[in-house]
Amino acid sequence: MNYQVELFHALLNDFLKGESALVTLEGEVLAVRGEKPVTFGTLTTAAATASKYLKLLEGDIVLLNDPYSGGSLLSEMTFVVAVSEDLLWVTRRSIESSLKLAKSVEEEGLRIPPTPILQKNQLNEMILQAMASHPACPPRFVEWLKEQVRDLTLQTKKLHEALELTGFTVTSELIEEYIELSKQTAVQKISELSSGEARIDVVLDSGELLRVNMDIHDGRIALDFGGTSGAKTVSLTESATYGVCFYVISSFYGFNNISNSGSFSILQITKPAGCWLVGKYPAPTHKGMTCGVAALQTALELALAQIHQKKEKSVTSHCPIYFDLHHNDNHALFTLSGGQGADGNCDGVSAHANSFSIEKLESQFPVKVQRIDQRNSVGGKGKFSGGRGVIMKFEVTEDVQGTWLTDLTLHRPRLPKNCSHGDPCAISLEQQGQQKTLPVLGQQRFTRGDIITVCSGSGGGFGKE
Repeated sequence: MNYQVELFHALLNDFLKGESALVTLEGEVLAVRGEKPVTFGTLTTAAATASKYLKLLEGDIVLLNDPYSGGSLLSEMTFVVAVSEDLLWVTRRSIESSLKLAKSVEEEGLRIPPTPILQKNQLNEMILQAMASHPACPPRFVEWLKEQVRDLTLQTKKLHEALELTGFTVTSELIEEYIELSKQTAVQKISELSSGEARIDVVLDSGELLRVNMDIHDGRIALDFGGTSGAKTVSLTESATYGVCFYVISSFYGFNNISNSGSFSILQITKPAGCWLVGKYPAPTHKGMTCGVAALQTALELALAQIHQKKEKSVTSHCPIYFDLHHNDNHALFTLSGGQGADGNCDGVSAHANSFSIEKLESQFPVKVQRIDQRNSVGGKGKFSGGRGVIMKFEVTEDVQGTWLTDLTLHRPRLPKNCSHGDPCAISLEQQGQQKTLPVLGQQRFTRGDIITVCSGSGGGFGKE
C-alpha cells in the first residue's frame, strides 16, 4: 500500500466516528464505519436516495429516518451532508425512543423521508415547524436538530481544514486504487480459510422462517435466502438485510475496517421477492430492525461456524430485551443486553446492565427496583461457559403501562455438536404469590404489588464438560 493510499485510509478513520459513511455523488462508497449491523447497508442507501431526489450543493444537509429510504429505527436520525460538490458524508444519531407494537411504519412514530433542512447555509424553518407540529414528534426535536446541524457544519469545516493542512488531494485515480486494494484484501482474507457450503434454518416465534444457503469459494461469498418465508409480523428492509450480511462476514474475516465498494463486491446476495428480508412500505420495521437483525446474525454465524469448524463459536444472544414503562406523561425505555457465546479458547463475555439511573427511574415512575445484576445461571453449559445475561426485578407501587419486546428466536436453531444453547430471555410476572411467564412481546397494565422480572438471554456454551 503506497503512502497516498495509507494517508487516505488514515484520514477516513480519523473523520468517520460513530455510525458514518463517505460516498461520492456517483455512488462509489469510500468507507462505512459503525457498531450496528444495519449501518453497512442503510447509510449508503440513504445517500443514494437523497442524491436521487434532491440537488445537493456544498454545505447542504438532508435529514431522514424513513427505513424505506435508508433509515433504520425511527428514533435514529440520518443526516446526509454535502461536504463538497461530489462527496457526501452520511451519519446517524439517536434521539429518545419508545416501543410501539404497530401494524404499519406510520404508527411507529414520525417518519421523515429525505428532507432538506439546511440549504445555502439557511435552516428551513417552515419544514422544522411542520415536523414539530406532528403529534408523534419527540419533545424538543427542533432544538435537538439545530444542535446537530451546528455540529455537522463544524465537523465538515474540520475535514476541509485537515485536507488543506496536509495538502492532500482526493483524485479519482486514488479512489480507484483504494477500492481495488480493499477488494484484494477482502478476497485474500476469505481465501486464507477453508471453502465450503452450509445451510441454516432459523424459525422466529412470530412464524417467519429464515433459510440461508452459504457458498464460499475463491475468496467470494454467495448467500441465497431462497425458501425464506414472507413477513407475518417481522419485516426487514433490503438495505438493512445487506448491511447485516456484510457486517457479519467482514467481522468474521477481519476486514470490517475497509468497508467500501471494493470489499462489498465479494458478497453476492439472492433474496426471493416477497420474503420478510425485503420488506415493503408500509410494513412496520421496529421488530425487523431488532429481532429480525438478531435472527439473521445468528443464522449467518452458524453457517460460518459450520464451514470453518476451527473457528467455531457458540451462539450469542444478539437481541436485547426492550421494556418501555409509561406512567401519566412519562415514559422510559430500557434495554438489557444478552451474553456472548463461548468458543474453543474461553468463556463467553457476560452482559452488563446499560448505564441508567435507578434513582431517576424510581423518582419518575411508581416502581421499586429490587435487583439488577447478572443472572445467576452461567449461561450455556460446556467446557467453556456462555456469557451470562442480565436480570432486572422491580415492584410496581401504582398502576403503570408496560410494553415489551424480547428475542423472537426462542425456537432454538440446530447447533454444531460442540455447542450448547444458553438461557433464553424471559419476562415473568408475580401477582399475589402466583408467577407466570409473559409472551415474547406484548403490552398490558400492571397494578400495585405486581413484581416484574426481566431477564436477557445468555450466550451458548462450548465443548464437552
